[in-house]
Amino acid sequence: MKVAVVMGGITSEREVSLRSGQAVLNSLLRQGYDAYKIDLTRENLVSAFIENEFDIAYLTLHGEYGEDGRVQSVLDMLGKRYTGSGVTGSAVAMDKILTKVIAKDLGIDIAKTYSTVEEIKEYPVVIKPAKEGSSVGIYICNTKEEALEAYKALEGKYPLIEEFVKGEELTAGVLNGEKLGIVRIKPKSGVYDYESKYTVGKTEYECPAQIDEKIYEEVCEAARKIHEKLGLTGVTRSDFILRDGKAYFLEVNTCPGMTETSLAPKLAASKGYSFDDLTRVIIESAKA
Repeated sequence: MKVAVVMGGITSEREVSLRSGQAVLNSLLRQGYDAYKIDLTRENLVSAFIENEFDIAYLTLHGEYGEDGRVQSVLDMLGKRYTGSGVTGSAVAMDKILTKVIAKDLGIDIAKTYSTVEEIKEYPVVIKPAKEGSSVGIYICNTKEEALEAYKALEGKYPLIEEFVKGEELTAGVLNGEKLGIVRIKPKSGVYDYESKYTVGKTEYECPAQIDEKIYEEVCEAARKIHEKLGLTGVTRSDFILRDGKAYFLEVNTCPGMTETSLAPKLAASKGYSFDDLTRVIIESAKA
């Protein structure tokens, strides 16, 4: 069985994807898989899947053109197996606004959201792209003027405006429906931005999170419900903010990072999965 580890892509998350992909490739080679690398670029977004031979595409792409269903649809049309979630689940999960609507329908708490700056009743608010990940393009706005500037800066990126919920950052993992537990994230800067997320030593992680047992189970179950409702496959990671005993759902990641600072491997390890175990389970659950 030949496995193509697809990495790179054309978004701001390209470098992170390359690091994730290399870690996965090293893992598969250690386990004896016939695996090799495909570096996806703007020039080979489609041709890479036609010109290369493989039985399974192991996707380690983050953001648009990789995690949003578009690459998955190409692979579906070519009749190729691939890891992670399918077209619909990937596309819906990539849209933070739509996913929050679904979460609310499931009875999961979400932060108050606004459609326009004019609707904002109380500051501060967070304005961020609805269809990007990795803490890219986040603005915390304390005034209407700041909100207008942020909204303009994100023009064309489907800005999401929501109440700024200040609290503890949590992320809960799910592997093919199995609850992996929760990591509590403690960024030293106070904000879990791109630098805090991907720079070693900038953030402390508590795994499993030492929080109230009842809240712990509620967050794990909320993550499982999102995973199930969206029909997701493989490993997913749902982010929450815990404030005053209530956990607010933020988003779900269908292709979480697999770097040395990534949270999905930490969560899997807390349940007894080595990094190699995790990549093997993901391969075994690849969509036909």
